[in-house]
Amino acid sequence: MIEYAQIKSVIQCTCPKCRKGEMFENPGLFKYSKIFRMPERCRICGQKFEIEPGFWYGSLWMSYPLVVAVELPFLFMALYSTLGSPWVSFGLMLIAFIICWPLFIRLGRSIWAHVWIKFNP
Repeated sequence: MIEYAQIKSVIQCTCPKCRKGEMFENPGLFKYSKIFRMPERCRICGQKFEIEPGFWYGSLWMSYPLVVAVELPFLFMALYSTLGSPWVSFGLMLIAFIICWPLFIRLGRSIWAHVWIKFNP
């Protein structure tokens, strides 16, 4: 069963094992310098984040529904638009994707890590 503390840990991108250490070296979301750099291990509990080579490829599948959830309203807006041109909706969709891209990747990695690494207080 998913609990509130686990959801909070996923959203805050904290270590799935101890839920205290940061998963990313640069905790700010829109500081694009080294935004996806992660420490090898959690600074609090020592949990290794990349369990095996290629571990983070699965996180792309976790971020895909997030992208769809954000982009789908723009698609409907383009289909039923009174703006005159679907290119306006496409442009808005592209801007939304560029702005939310770091969030998609980070949350995808956080969800993936929480799926495979179990909480151990």
